[in-house]
Amino acid sequence: MKGDYQELVDEISALLGAPATLENRDFGLIAFGAHDSDDDSAMDPVRTRSILTRKSTPAVRAWFEGFGITRATGPVRIPAAPDAGVFRGRVCLPVRHRGVVLGYVWLLDAEPGPSHAQLSAAMDVAARIGELLADEERAGTDLSRELRAALTAERGWQYDMALGALRTALGPDAEGLHALLCLAPWPGEDSPSPRTVPGAAALCTLPWTPPAGPSPGLGAAGTAPRRRSPGAAAVAGGDPGPRGGAARALAVLVRLRSADNLAPATAAAGRLRGTAGAGVAGIAPPRRGLAELDVSWREAASAARAATAQPHLGPLAEWAALGPYRML
Repeated sequence: MKGDYQELVDEISALLGAPATLENRDFGLIAFGAHDSDDDSAMDPVRTRSILTRKSTPAVRAWFEGFGITRATGPVRIPAAPDAGVFRGRVCLPVRHRGVVLGYVWLLDAEPGPSHAQLSAAMDVAARIGELLADEERAGTDLSRELRAALTAERGWQYDMALGALRTALGPDAEGLHALLCLAPWPGEDSPSPRTVPGAAALCTLPWTPPAGPSPGLGAAGTAPRRRSPGAAAVAGGDPGPRGGAARALAVLVRLRSADNLAPATAAAGRLRGTAGAGVAGIAPPRRGLAELDVSWREAASAARAATAQPHLGPLAEWAALGPYRML
C-alpha cells in the first residue's frame, strides 16, 4: 500500500514539476516526492521537519487549517507565515473521498506556479489517493473490530470464533511473530490507523480500569480470576465500573522479525505515547500466531497497570522484566 501512495505522489510531482508531500488529515506524513533541487530555499523548515519527524507542529496545522483546507474541494494557495515557521507559501490539494477529507498533498508555491490544467490533472490523482485512503480506513476499522472482539471474548467457542475472524482479517500476518502492547490511559475513544504506526498489524481501544484498589469480582491480590479472559476483565483489572468506565486503553498488535528484538514494539509504543500523550505502555512477550492472544493481553495490560502504580517500572514496562510484580 505504501508503494501505491509513493507512486501517486511521484505522479503528482511529475505533473507539477515540483516535489509533493502527502499527509493524512491529522498531518501525519505518508509519502513525499524526491527533492533534487540545488535551491536550498526549496526545503523550508516545515517541509524538512515533516519529512524527518513524520508530522507537523500544532502551530503549522492551525495556520494551514485556517485557510479552509478541511472544507476545500479544489487547490488552496496559502501564503508564507514566518511566525509559524512557514517560510514558503504552499499549494494544498485536498484529498477527499465521497466528500470527506482524508488527507492533503502539499507543494511549495512559486511563480508562475502550475497551470489550471496541471492542477486539474493533479486533483484527479489526488482523488485516486482518496480511494486508497478510504479503502485502508475501512480495512483498519474491520481489524479494530476483530481485534476488540478477540480481546473481550471469554475462552471457549466465542474466543475461537473471534480469533478465526481476526485471522481472516489479518491474512498471512496472523501466523507471524507478534508482540501485544497496552497503552493507558488512552485519550479519546478512537484508535489511530495502523498505517500511522510502523509495524502495527491491528489496533483497537478497550475499557481501562486504573489501578486504584480491587474491583468487585477480583481476587484477593486485586487481579482477575485466571478462568476469565483479560478482555472480559477489562484490562486485567476487573469489570469497568463507575470508577473507571470512562477510561480507555489502546491495544496494538505489532509485527516482529525475531523474538529477541522488541525494537519495533518499543518504537511503536514510544511514538504513540509521544503523539497522543498516553500515560504508560505495557509490552507482552513475543508469540507466534494468535492462539494465546488473550494471555498476551493480560500480560501487556498488567505491565501497564504495574507501571501506572509504580512509576519506576515505566513508562515502557515489559512483562518479562516486572519480576515479583508479575505475581500480583
